[in-house]
Amino acid sequence: MHIFRSILFFYEKLFAPALSISILIGLIGLALFGTFSFKSVGLSYIFIGMLCHYFIYEIRTPNEYYFYFNIGLSKLILWISTLVINIIIGVILISI
Repeated sequence: MHIFRSILFFYEKLFAPALSISILIGLIGLALFGTFSFKSVGLSYIFIGMLCHYFIYEIRTPNEYYFYFNIGLSKLILWISTLVINIIIGVILISI
């Protein structure tokens, strides 16, 4: 349970930027094609979430990985957990 909470704490920084950029992509689709699609928001969330992970944790604050290393989470586990959570949220958005 401790590991799960740590992963959610890690993902907390990624959720808001990824969701807001994905909704912006959906709004751009609304402006261009005249329809808002949760399918495009969900698909873009999967990829934008991974990009946010890269920009936030690899470029902006790479030293935060040491905190998670001390908890017992490797970089690979954090990347896989980000991918899994992004896919889950993306599928939920697609199914709306």
